Amino acid sequence: MIYTITTNPSLDYTVESDLIPGQINRTSSEVIYPGGKGINVSLSLQRFGQETRALGFAAGRIGQTIRDLLDDLNCPHTLLELPKGQSRINVKIQGPVETAVNGQGPELGAGDLVRMLELLKGVKDEDAVVISGWTQNIAFYVSILRQLQDTGCTTVLDCSGEALWQCLECRPFLIKPNLTELGALFGVEDLEYAEGVELAQQLQLEGARNVLVSMGGGGAFLLTEGRELYFANACCGRAVNTVGAGDSLVAGFLTGLGQSGDFGRALQMGVAAGCATAFSDWLGTKELTMELMEQIHVEKSVL
Repeated sequence: MIYTITTNPSLDYTVESDLIPGQINRTSSEVIYPGGKGINVSLSLQRFGQETRALGFAAGRIGQTIRDLLDDLNCPHTLLELPKGQSRINVKIQGPVETAVNGQGPELGAGDLVRMLELLKGVKDEDAVVISGWTQNIAFYVSILRQLQDTGCTTVLDCSGEALWQCLECRPFLIKPNLTELGALFGVEDLEYAEGVELAQQLQLEGARNVLVSMGGGGAFLLTEGRELYFANACCGRAVNTVGAGDSLVAGFLTGLGQSGDFGRALQMGVAAGCATAFSDWLGTKELTMELMEQIHVEKSVL
């Protein structure tokens, strides 16, 4: 089982519009999806035929709508009810320039952490847990990872900034910053591939076991705890949607690793899944992912 944790799920209202600031704008199309990074990972895993359950929190009528949409998509979930507030709504505007306005969402309390930790007591060593997205309380993520350490399960962390720094002490199996986030951790702008590899090594010294770095149109690279470096190119195509591409990469990577036990194959499938989402209106399909894998070549070296 692959569990995902989304502490702040959303209702994603995605529209197409030639947005003109200061004027009334009309949409040419609109759609509503359940959102949040962990939820995207679970939905992508489900498309790949993996057993998954999306965990998190939900509040009010919007929270119930998120649950209903997940039910409609046959995605197993346990979203703990919050007594106050409303789950957030994110507005994604697709036009000449992609624009997003993300809601804030309800606050989490100490009791909510206790409930989540209780929910995770059933995790076994053969399971994986993906923790992704922004957190209101960094100690929340650290507490979850510390508890999961005792289970021996595979932990995946997809967050940035101070939250990532503080979680490294828990030695997550895999972290997945993008190149910009990796550079920001060290105060470096316009990071290049070679510099990214050096900084990934620094993150390993801080506790990360395996570091997967997405580079958008530049592909992705993986630095393993065995000092193996894998690089995969991105596919050629027109990107129409960047929302969820990194989440699909994580889902594809875990699927490929679980099926083959091979890091190179996992990276190939992960990049293909990310590209499939970038080329689609929403999350990419398994069929498109498998088709795109033929375009992706993985190079391996040892540091």
